[in-house]
This record gives sequence, structure tokens and C-alpha cells, in this order.
Amino acid sequence: RGLGLKKMTLPFVPGFELVGTVQAMGEHAKIEGFFQDGDRVACISNFGGGNSRFISIPASRLIKIPDTVKSTHAVCMLHDYMAALKALRLSRRNGSPFTGMNILITDGFSAIGQAIITLANLEGANIYCTADESKHTYLATLGAKCFPMEPEAWLPSASGTFDVVIDNTCLDSYSSSWFALNKKGTLVCIAPVYHFERHFDNGCGILDLKELHNRWAALKAKYVMTQTAFVNVVNEYEEDPDQYKQDLRYLMLILERGVITPKIAEKVCLEDVPDAQRLLYSGKSNGTIVCVPWIDN
Repeated sequence: RGLGLKKMTLPFVPGFELVGTVQAMGEHAKIEGFFQDGDRVACISNFGGGNSRFISIPASRLIKIPDTVKSTHAVCMLHDYMAALKALRLSRRNGSPFTGMNILITDGFSAIGQAIITLANLEGANIYCTADESKHTYLATLGAKCFPMEPEAWLPSASGTFDVVIDNTCLDSYSSSWFALNKKGTLVCIAPVYHFERHFDNGCGILDLKELHNRWAALKAKYVMTQTAFVNVVNEYEEDPDQYKQDLRYLMLILERGVITPKIAEKVCLEDVPDAQRLLYSGKSNGTIVCVPWIDN
């Protein structure tokens, strides 16, 4: 929940964001009358189960989605685009648009990073991002100017220049992102951040230093650093379900109208989910990896 990895008790089916079709309803759901068999819906599960063919979910957690929207596109709205929308909202100055403002996104190649670039482009922002140099050419086609991933390579020339910095990596506990802000700038920290490729000592078996690092970074961003807002993408639905549903309606609207098109890295069947997880952790997936349980291997 933003404080490090959580070990789940087996048996456990992963997948917390899902899109599907109502197959059957309980008596209470029928009485409420908000849904009927055949409705296309989206949902955030609080217990996993998204990577399965069937799942039982309380009707109160469901949101109808347009019939004309692809399921693979719709599911991208539930996490990546929702995180992007919330991060941009928190960085606004009195609700003003981002036109002409300088925005820096760390790890612009990530699925969330690309979603932020897409939404910020709609308002005419000047977009910069950090990324592995092999990804710079691609990100330039999205309208972003690129820096190397390592803060020491770009911070000396960029310190104090950005109106908004959205940190999607936490490479140095958000320090470089904070120093990149101008005097009126806002830093938005997105969590949880998992660095599977980075090495942390195990603390001689007493402390999980990876988890300790994440906890310190989260506390520092929330309570110590000024000009800073904090987004925990895991808890967004639970903290304010009504606001989440309203934001999702907006994202589905602009998706249906063709204003945005999410980047799908890969569609995988159930048997390929472990390989997809490894690709995701490698940081090499270009976009969102979507599990489609009904497709064959």
C-alpha cells in the first residue's frame, strides 16, 4: 500500500483493475436496479482476482463503460490514466491550465509517464521527461524533450526551472525532483514505486531495506518537503469512491471521443501472466500490459 511489497497468502489471483461483462447478479443487486445482465463494467478490486475469467464483485464497486470503447483501452484508464489525471490535478495552480508551463516527468517511458504526457499535451504544456537514452527518440514523437534517467546528468542545468515535477521513480527519495522546481512550482510524488532492478541489502535479516527506503521516501514527501503533493495510486478508489467514479467517467468520455488512445504494450493470456510480470518489472514494456483471459496461448 505504498510502503513496499506485500506478500500475499496463497492461493492468490493477481490483478486489481478489471473490465468485463455482467454475467449474473445477486438478489440485492437486482433490487437496486443499477445494472443488468450484459452490461459492460469496470471495477477496482480490493482483493485481486483480475487475472481470472470470472470474479464476484459487489455491485457498488462497478462503473458502467461505453459500449463503443475497447475493453483493452478501458482498463488502461483505471490505473495509469487515473494516476496521471490525479497527479496533474494536484499540481494545478488555482485550477488554471498548463498552457506554456514547464512540466518534468521522471520515467516518461513508463505507462503512467506516457499517460501524463498525453493529458498534459492536451493543455499545451512544455513537457520534459527522464528516460533511458534508448527511449528518447520514441518519446520525442509524443512531444516530450528528454533527459537521461540519472539525476546527476540533468539536474545541474535544470535546477529551479520547472513549474511542475511529477516523480514516478523515487530514485533519490524525491530530492532531485524537488530541487528542479522553481519558487512557485509543485512536486507530485506518485507511489508505490517498485525498483525490482535495484539492489538493496537485506539488513542482515532484521530489516527489509527496500521497504524501509520506500517508507522514508513516502514520509519525507508527505510531511517534510514543501510544495509537495502525494498520490498513492493503490488507495485512490478507497479514499474517495465517488470522485474516482466521476474521474473515470471523464476519462471514458475523452477515450470514446478519440481524444486519447492508450498505448498497449502487449495483450497476454492467463498462462503468459508470469512472463508479462517479468517484462513489466524489467522496465522495457512500452505501455500497459493487459491480461485478456479469454484469448488462447
